[in-house]
Amino acid sequence: MMGPFGRAISKCGVALSLAAMLVAVSGCGGGDKKKAETAGTSEKSPTSKPQRDSKPETSSAADDTDGRRKVGGIPFDVYFDNPLGEASDQRLVAGGPSGPTGGGMTGGGTTTPPATAIAEPEPAPAVAASGGGPKWSELISAQELLDEVQSIRNDLNSRLANFGAYKRAMLEVPVFGSTLAFLADIARRHDGDIKWKDKAHFIRALAISMVDVASSSTGGVKKSYDEVNEAFLKISEILNNNEPAELPEVDVEADFVDFVEMGYLMKRLERGENWLKNNTGSEDSLAEKAALAQREVSVFATISESFKSEGFGYGEYEDFVKWANGMRDAAKVMHKAAPAKAFTEFDEARSKISQSCTACHSVYRNG
Repeated sequence: MMGPFGRAISKCGVALSLAAMLVAVSGCGGGDKKKAETAGTSEKSPTSKPQRDSKPETSSAADDTDGRRKVGGIPFDVYFDNPLGEASDQRLVAGGPSGPTGGGMTGGGTTTPPATAIAEPEPAPAVAASGGGPKWSELISAQELLDEVQSIRNDLNSRLANFGAYKRAMLEVPVFGSTLAFLADIARRHDGDIKWKDKAHFIRALAISMVDVASSSTGGVKKSYDEVNEAFLKISEILNNNEPAELPEVDVEADFVDFVEMGYLMKRLERGENWLKNNTGSEDSLAEKAALAQREVSVFATISESFKSEGFGYGEYEDFVKWANGMRDAAKVMHKAAPAKAFTEFDEARSKISQSCTACHSVYRNG
């Protein structure tokens, strides 16, 4: 922005003549002259000329034949009444940007440089739990977690009923087992009332042993089925609040990357997305299955949040974090919309989840 004195120089086009006239009209000394020249030449792009209502007080100039007062052949009205005062005025010129959000057009049609924009505040992070990290109860309630674990237990119970059932569903076991291990560790970190929380690390270890055996090169043999089924029966005992024999030695704390593969959690999200499409595609179906929908999107929010953990190695990529946050936040919107029977809001948020999944898979397809 150019100060008013700088605009006077620009208008007359003769900087040295202006400096001389300042001495003659205002009686400035050499030091004041230097200050005026510095103030006038340090500014940049010109803006619109401000309006002046008062006439110069100095009367040492003569009128020319055209009726305009001139000094040395230069019209007197190109100069400001108080040049030094005008040059020191740092206020915005009328016609420029009216706020902090960007540039505008001045009265003379010149584009002014955009002012510094006020950055939008970053989304507030989830309140940290006592053990650090997100407060998981804000993403999934204790009851929703317990219900989802029970649902996985029912699914595995039917798929492990015998060797034949296991063989037919062998590819599903790693997804169920990984989700169970993940939720067990969320239960360990959760601040809600979960009766088996103190044994959650055992469930986590047993579930991952199921995944490791079922996904191995010998996962389809009878011996592998027996090992997977044995681990599952111990998990069921713990969930029944019993103490099974020969529990594995395992550390209580662990990072997600230490026990679960991201690809299996991705498959769980894909399975959940398909369930939402098939079961909540209308106002009536959403109203009928609102509670199940809430539980499903709470799992979405929880898994999405976990993807940003340092161990998975994607938290340093800005676009990945944006997509993970988008899925989490859309799931939270859906969680509120389901019981309120707000189908439009629910469906719009579901579309955002789908868009985030598609955008992410186009770059970071995992498994």
